[in-house]
Amino acid sequence: MPHTFILQEEQRLSEVCKAVDSFQADRKRQLSEHDRIIKDLEVQRLESVDPREKDRLTAEMRRLSQYDPAKYLVPFEQGQSPYLAGVLIQDEDPRIGRKHLLFGKQSLIVGSKVMVVDWRKAEISKLYYDWEEGEEYEDDIGGRERCGIIEKKISYGIQRRALRTIQTGAGTLVKTDDGWVEQGRQNASAVRKESVGDHRMVDIVSLISREQFGLITKQHDGCLYLTGGAGCGKTTVALHRLSYLLFNQPELFRPHRCLVVMFNRSLCDYIRQTSTDLLTDRLPVETFHSWSAKALRSFGVAARFSASQGQGLGSLKKQAGMYHALVAYVHATQAQDNPFADLAEFYTQTDMLAEHLSDRRQIERLAQSGAKMAGEQVPELSFDDSGILLHLVQLRCHKEDVFPEAHGWYDHILIDEAQDLSLIELKALTLATTKHRSLTVCADEKQKILDFVDSKGISAFQMDLKDQGLSSGELCVSYRSTAQIMALASRVSGRPIIEVVNEGPDPRFHRWPTRDESVAHLKRSLRVLLAKEPKSLTAIICRYKGDAQFIYAAMKDLPGVRLQTGSLTFEPGVLITNAHQVKGLEFGGVILWNPTRKAYPDTEIGKNLLYVAITRASNRLAIYHHEPLTGLLCDGSVA
Repeated sequence: MPHTFILQEEQRLSEVCKAVDSFQADRKRQLSEHDRIIKDLEVQRLESVDPREKDRLTAEMRRLSQYDPAKYLVPFEQGQSPYLAGVLIQDEDPRIGRKHLLFGKQSLIVGSKVMVVDWRKAEISKLYYDWEEGEEYEDDIGGRERCGIIEKKISYGIQRRALRTIQTGAGTLVKTDDGWVEQGRQNASAVRKESVGDHRMVDIVSLISREQFGLITKQHDGCLYLTGGAGCGKTTVALHRLSYLLFNQPELFRPHRCLVVMFNRSLCDYIRQTSTDLLTDRLPVETFHSWSAKALRSFGVAARFSASQGQGLGSLKKQAGMYHALVAYVHATQAQDNPFADLAEFYTQTDMLAEHLSDRRQIERLAQSGAKMAGEQVPELSFDDSGILLHLVQLRCHKEDVFPEAHGWYDHILIDEAQDLSLIELKALTLATTKHRSLTVCADEKQKILDFVDSKGISAFQMDLKDQGLSSGELCVSYRSTAQIMALASRVSGRPIIEVVNEGPDPRFHRWPTRDESVAHLKRSLRVLLAKEPKSLTAIICRYKGDAQFIYAAMKDLPGVRLQTGSLTFEPGVLITNAHQVKGLEFGGVILWNPTRKAYPDTEIGKNLLYVAITRASNRLAIYHHEPLTGLLCDGSVA
């Protein structure tokens, strides 16, 4: 790109940053002046001995408080990265003409001049999202018919008021220590992360496609069901949709009465750490089990849950038939004073359970656990019981009853990775919403990794939602992984290759005769990688926690290497973890450790888990192994 183009964009950023400082200074001055006037009036009122004068001063203070600048001069909180996208238009209206519009996470108006437009103002931002470079636009914008041409669309990567990346239809420019260089057709979000060493969820405002924008700004009534392959942006679209609803309809969608439900604690941490600009601190982000425990407490039920209490009954409790059995039980019986006794009684209804569940032996074992539970005031339950107990209490409620966080409460619930929740759990979340049943549900059955969850549940849930105003959206373009990585993922999963935005190197296969040799070569490769790309984040994904601990013990003397089997962090370096922990996450590079047939068998769950592991990589994928590979993978050349 021409040198003058870069200079123009750097100058543009400089001018906007000056406008930010001017706005902040003017806001501070107005706040100080208002406070000074109010304090002067307070002093006058205290010193006055005339009751009429006191009343006059009090009335004046009340009048001025209505015009407190703190109420309408909202602080501009995006000063370090004031905008993320821009569009150059040539409008047919001569009063507009040729104009460069900037879009960010917050509007900036200095005086009467609009410097940055909030991306959630869809009537304006659609100029950026709904048309491509060179296209003619014709739409109702701001209440008027507008026509013109989109001359240029630009995605900006700005860090600490410095322009780091510029992406247009011509390619991507990245600022390095040696100056600006062209990167070609690459993952823009990955380039941005590695250029600044920040691997949290990238700001996708500038990367949202026309397809994604349409789903984000979809009407709020009923449920939106999002599906699509790995890297299509289901979660980010859902989060931006919730942000859009909160911004445009604050009277209908209140932050403390919206809920985000993620698959595991790792994803909860990821969202909490990276989405503070999208979702306020008041908006809860929970796993299903952490939310259900709070919901039960709202009902006055202080349950104790333990992973050791499952007794191998998880697959029975997660069957879709369990929901139908529970509904039948509630219709046929009266509520008991103690919810635990109610649950225990339900578990002992073997004939009723057998009408909806097929495994008679498991039903008998469940009845035994119910009989044992009946003799305890506050029994220690399995985590698999939480959804059943909660939904039982919900079904005993009247439809109009409202319990905070538990029943008829939430204005909107976002459910991520819904394919790994049981039908009862999904139904419990639905009853926690208000009568409007406003939901965003993200699911992809090819990424279902919990084999004990009945796959019929998500299908039944989707069918039920159609009666409540369900609209569906399928995301068909992969924005995360390269075409080369997605080709391998396609062979593993059996799903067709979809459109892929990014290109990159082929996955590399490294086979060594022994485990020790494989570990030694892996360590040498990591040492080179850490020295060459200190701002990158690479994940070594093992199938089992034991393997992750072994690899960490061998690598822990390298700088930036850390073991994560629970809560994740996203600083640059090498993160060693297991496959179940990386659901929904992404890394610049991924190394799969010893993916054998035992680790990833040729079953539905084996394919899904390997598909998930492969598609965590945005740019680079390598496989290190010393045992024969699973048949799901095609062996490659040894490096």
